[in-house]
Amino acid sequence: MGVHEGPEEILATSHHFGAPAPWDFDGFHQRFRYSTFHLYDILIPGGNGMSDAILGISAYYHDSAAALLLDGKIVAAAHEERFSRKKHDSTFPTGAVHYVLSEAGLGISDLAAISFYDKPYLKFERLLETYHGFAPRGLRSFLSGIPVWIKEKLFMRRMLWEELEKAVPRGNEKGRKPPLLFPEHHLSHAASAFYPSPFDRAAILTIDGVGEWATTTIGFGEGKGITILRELGFPHSLGLLYSSFTYYCGFKVNSAEYKLMGLAPYGNAGSDQLGRYKHLILEELVDLREDGSLLLNMDYFDFATGLTMCKESQWESCSVCRGANPRPSPRSHIWTWRLLYSK
Repeated sequence: MGVHEGPEEILATSHHFGAPAPWDFDGFHQRFRYSTFHLYDILIPGGNGMSDAILGISAYYHDSAAALLLDGKIVAAAHEERFSRKKHDSTFPTGAVHYVLSEAGLGISDLAAISFYDKPYLKFERLLETYHGFAPRGLRSFLSGIPVWIKEKLFMRRMLWEELEKAVPRGNEKGRKPPLLFPEHHLSHAASAFYPSPFDRAAILTIDGVGEWATTTIGFGEGKGITILRELGFPHSLGLLYSSFTYYCGFKVNSAEYKLMGLAPYGNAGSDQLGRYKHLILEELVDLREDGSLLLNMDYFDFATGLTMCKESQWESCSVCRGANPRPSPRSHIWTWRLLYSK
């Protein structure tokens, strides 16, 4: 054991040899085996060795993951792709959940709460209202997407419990089910940035594709609380604009956006062509407001109700892309370079 930097705390590590523990009082061995703990909680009156543990889960979109918090501190986190070996794995993070709980020696019944990353019902509301607002456009997208919601995603609570029991088959011997919480998508983003930070008070800006309705939020964090002050609603989204360019350049959405970011440093910030593209984008695709919000010209975009990110015929005829080669097949790095950075 070693001395922890905090006052009057000794950090210890439980044994790793699997032999019977003579000091296994009140389930201590089962809870702390293969993990670290503070002897202060065990030896000092009032300490009971039990922490408030919260399991966080992200799944069914892209890059599924799990994280575990003990007394508000992140003790383990992992993407499912590390265990399944499938890049951007979107399935339930069975391997990641098993890993983070094993790191702390916990089972499902030991958790104070389980948190899923967004609110499925609000997202379903957005889908229905969007299809209704754009009707009769979007029929193909509606027929391909809504049945999945009716059969599965509207029953997310049941789905999650079924998957959790598969992930930790022996983790709930006590038969206790902790509360299953569904915070809003952008609040989850804000919390992941603010709570691990060293700040007690901070402005919080989240910019995403879309959550339930919000695509961008401005919030304020203080102490344990986060207040969302303003938000930009779907379909107007800086993230979806970026993904549209990713798609049009021949890359896979929700996967290869980083390739455009990686190409950005090779551009010439002072070139006439860059200035011309910027002007055309702001003139034809985006209405940028004085307060920093933006409105997309939906005549050029198809993601709201279609099966692609943008209306390719519109993009190919607009001034931004006029004169460029036809849209390439995915992973055409040379074409992307020519479109964005040729002089």
